[in-house]
Amino acid sequence: MRALALLAAIVAAFPAVSAPPSPLQADQKDPTKAPKIYVVPFGVGGHGQIGTDIHSSIYEKLVQDVKAKKPDLLVLKLESFDRTKNWQRDMVGRDEMGRFDREDARKTLLLFKQDLAEFPQVMWVKDSVGFATLFAMAWPNMYTDGEARLYGLARINEMTQHPDPEVQRKFEAAIMSIANGFLKEGGHPSVLGDAMMRPEKLLSVSFKGRELTWLPDTTGTIVIDGSPESVANIDARTAEDLGLSGGTAESIEDLMFQMGYREWDDSLVKQGLDGQKLVGDYVTNWRKAMDASLQAWGQYEQLKGDSDPKGLPKQAKALEQIRDAMAKYPAVEFRWKQQSGGKMNRDAVDGMIKQVRDQIKKSKAKGSSS
Repeated sequence: MRALALLAAIVAAFPAVSAPPSPLQADQKDPTKAPKIYVVPFGVGGHGQIGTDIHSSIYEKLVQDVKAKKPDLLVLKLESFDRTKNWQRDMVGRDEMGRFDREDARKTLLLFKQDLAEFPQVMWVKDSVGFATLFAMAWPNMYTDGEARLYGLARINEMTQHPDPEVQRKFEAAIMSIANGFLKEGGHPSVLGDAMMRPEKLLSVSFKGRELTWLPDTTGTIVIDGSPESVANIDARTAEDLGLSGGTAESIEDLMFQMGYREWDDSLVKQGLDGQKLVGDYVTNWRKAMDASLQAWGQYEQLKGDSDPKGLPKQAKALEQIRDAMAKYPAVEFRWKQQSGGKMNRDAVDGMIKQVRDQIKKSKAKGSSS
């Protein structure tokens, strides 16, 4: 609390300056017109799991939609958390905890950084706890909700643990490099990423005029993380005070004002023609497919215990339903892998289908011979 009070005093010591026009407006093809905004959700309706709800497969479709509608500004609305607001004592169900699929995460990032590079973008963090914080930090133009958290990158450190110290060292270096690549995209130093991901790393900042210098120790003017037992977790107020965030915004209207806009075109948002319906429908549909695949598994398990060979085609049909859901929605396969400890994937289900079909052939052959 003392550190934040001191930081606030330092910031207050500088003369107030009226907010300049948004630099994003200068990036528009016609800076004189009110920008047409397009909201891109990373997480919808409380569902924002990395690897399922947030997956490159839906954002590939969104890229085409954006290019067709040609908005002037993309508002990337992030709401993803592996823990609830009572995060110290109330963890969400393990199935809802994301896993850092580094290839898919980088693919998703590049869709925005390369395929949609012509469109000005701003990251608006409603809440982020877990791997999603890498996405939050990957945009230099970031704003937060007043209650937002930039927490949970300790999970990066957790996933690098290995009984062989040499293997762990190499794996840790590789994963940390990839993760810090997200922060580099946002213009942030690796010393910040290290402190947010590794408990033993410390973090403080010093000031030179309005410029901040990030330090990997506690010698700075403000100590952000002075404990070797925990990572640096940053809330909305601290993010704003340190310049990581441009400010706090509770609504789209607040966000646009914070960025210096006085007029904007929200027709795509009001008509449901932006990314909110596209991503929202995807989240609803993959989760329905997941529920249906679980029901199909229950049917398969029940039929498997029946010695009557007439039930074999039904077993195959149930397994095919699971396989088809995995093929249509990579999120379904991801969730099955989570629930089975990595044992259940499309190849495994295909193998089970083959076994059942072999049984059907044997049964038919036996029947014809008798």
